[in-house]
Amino acid sequence: MKSILFMGVYLLLCGVALGGFFLFHERVEGSTPIPLDPPQEEPRLKEEDFRSDEIEEPAMPVSQEEAREKGYILLKKGGYIFEREDGAEGVVVPGTVLLDNGIIELFACGIGGKEHESVLRLECDIHSLDSALTLCGLKRGRVPGSRKQKGPVGERLVALIQWKTSEGKVVTHRAEDLIIHSGRKTPMPRVGWVYVGRWYEANDPMSSPKEKKTYKILMAASTRSLITTWRDESALLDNPMPDAEDDSLYFANPVLLPSPGKKVVLILRAPTDQERREIAKVEGEWEK
Repeated sequence: MKSILFMGVYLLLCGVALGGFFLFHERVEGSTPIPLDPPQEEPRLKEEDFRSDEIEEPAMPVSQEEAREKGYILLKKGGYIFEREDGAEGVVVPGTVLLDNGIIELFACGIGGKEHESVLRLECDIHSLDSALTLCGLKRGRVPGSRKQKGPVGERLVALIQWKTSEGKVVTHRAEDLIIHSGRKTPMPRVGWVYVGRWYEANDPMSSPKEKKTYKILMAASTRSLITTWRDESALLDNPMPDAEDDSLYFANPVLLPSPGKKVVLILRAPTDQERREIAKVEGEWEK
């Protein structure tokens, strides 16, 4: 009896629902269609969105032989310390383009580093490069806002990449220009790079438990992480951007980068007064 009663109620509800549907359908069909906005397409990005002006920088010697002729101090396994007539002082090291497209975590690595996610491979002795930066009077330290590192903030450096085209023209770009910030859909802001160059103490495995000995190791020499876009406390130079902890934001810029295999030089120096003002302006936008 209960099952028959339930079935009757069920059929009644179905009839009401079906009748309501046909009534609604008839009214809608007989009325003016409701206009719908056409789907909004995202604006298509153009090559111009990822272009940046070249930097006016003197052409630097490519080989150590050329650098020696100018009186520059040579580094072990490649590169040199320079002091130009315009008063600029810094370090130049040779490198090779590895990637001209795709997501990256580093702008530059050393030989045997994370070459699959680096724009450049620098061909030099990492300890010599670190010592050269110190000899240029640059101070190492932490990245601004770092929760892990302590002590003073490291000095800001400008990194430039220079190469010759097949026509013999010298091209110079800021390192940031060769990186795309996917969140901004523009080249990475010209904020420079923080000289971190951390050393850490490691236990000497040959020392006895009673007389433990330690020795200092340059972290970048172990990881071969030289210039990073993704925050890395072992890097020689790190990205100061607050969003550097996101490993999905930075890409190689295919619009400006030469093809993989291209020989380039990396120029590291202190910012000019104008460049410092530009960096301060970008940093001011972070605080808004």
